[in-house]
Amino acid sequence: MKVQKIMACAAALVGRRDLCDWLEGKGGVDSDGLRRDAEQMLKCFNLAENEAALDFIPLKREDGVFSDGVVPFSALSAAPVEIMSVRSAAGKRLHFKVTEAGIAVRRGEALVAYRARPAVKGMADEADFAGGERFLALGTACEFALMEGMLDRAAELDERYKEALAAAAKSRGGRMKERMWA
Repeated sequence: MKVQKIMACAAALVGRRDLCDWLEGKGGVDSDGLRRDAEQMLKCFNLAENEAALDFIPLKREDGVFSDGVVPFSALSAAPVEIMSVRSAAGKRLHFKVTEAGIAVRRGEALVAYRARPAVKGMADEADFAGGERFLALGTACEFALMEGMLDRAAELDERYKEALAAAAKSRGGRMKERMWA
């Protein structure tokens, strides 16, 4: 789903019908103010997607690469967070070491399995979580409500966000950790 559509859902969740309409292309009275709010909402989306990927539902990737002794991280299709395994073209596990320069592994073709960090998105981009529209919209709305000072609304949305994340993590084989509040 497009990020802009998720942002429109998040705007509706925080009661910002004007922003929701603007994001859906219906226009608005204060287009400069709505544009600033949309930019803020986009930052909130990127925060929510990053939190989901790094803490709850890992984005797993697998890339075929050629090693000349070291596979630079830039050879992978996404920014790696953790290298889970490296296998030969035949599927045999290979010994590897993560270094500053990249992944040190024997020469030849290799298949690198890793957890990835989501790229920073624009409004026209697709979200990394197919089918994750609900928890992404709730997370985005929660972040936006916090940034706008709507603390009661943020607390309500946070509870719904955690429930949606837990359900999504369970169905996708992720994990849900307890949040600690000071």
